[in-house]
Amino acid sequence: VQLDISRCSLSYEGHSVELTKNEMKILHLLFCHPGEFVARMDLIEYLWENQIFIDDNTLSVHMTRIREKMRTIGVCNFVETKRGMGYRV
Repeated sequence: VQLDISRCSLSYEGHSVELTKNEMKILHLLFCHPGEFVARMDLIEYLWENQIFIDDNTLSVHMTRIREKMRTIGVCNFVETKRGMGYRV
């Protein structure tokens, strides 16, 4: 799985999908910490810089959309979720 920051896209085995700005930022932070869990609060702060105004569900919606896009190019179970820990690739 390759993340192309300049094109704001994700590719796998010749297939690619475009990402929104926030989807790109989420994946970029996860890719910067491979194998490590990134806490939800860390992602929220990275995306919106001020977690006070963001509903916790907003990040979940973005993660669902990322996973749907990944499935369209044949990538399943790439992003792992662990309750109380966060997300990792």
